[in-house]
Amino acid sequence: MPDRPAPAVHRDLAWALKQQATRAGESTPSVRGSDWRLATVTAVNGDGTVAVDGIPAVRCMETCRLLAVGNTIVISQNSSGNWITWGRHATTESVWTLLTLASGYTNPGHGYNAAYLREGRRIWLRGRIGSTSGTIANGATLLTLPAAIRPGVEIGWAAARDQTINPAVARVEITPTGVIRTFDASSPLPSWIALDGASYTI
Repeated sequence: MPDRPAPAVHRDLAWALKQQATRAGESTPSVRGSDWRLATVTAVNGDGTVAVDGIPAVRCMETCRLLAVGNTIVISQNSSGNWITWGRHATTESVWTLLTLASGYTNPGHGYNAAYLREGRRIWLRGRIGSTSGTIANGATLLTLPAAIRPGVEIGWAAARDQTINPAVARVEITPTGVIRTFDASSPLPSWIALDGASYTI
């Protein structure tokens, strides 16, 4: 009769096979099934996908097309191994960052102080800017945006102003270099203007 392996050998072999099967399942989506986790965007691709943490192409839902490098996002994987993201992971409440006004300008004493909010590649502006003395001259520089949030192209919009004329609006522009300035064809010139509601992508 040939010698039979000791029971301990059988147990060791069974344990080793079980561990090997576990490792294979953990690395195989078709075995593991769907999954989700947090990831950091490392590149924004031109085809509507982003690269994250070694994954070259994660599909983006319509709700998260303005992702930027450095964003923390939630990614989900299906059983075929394809990845998708629903959007950014909100770790804290959105924070408004105050803007530094040019000399001669300040908050007029009502409304928000001038500030911006960044959500991926979307920039929001708010706040009121007034002259410390008199009115705001046509073409006057009210402030210069930080380099990281400049639009790169000239944009403009109609902004609320003091109600000395009707309609009480002024034209506000942002230059490609981030300079915010105002123009008003109607007299008298405004004593303050509002950035509230202005938004653009970078």
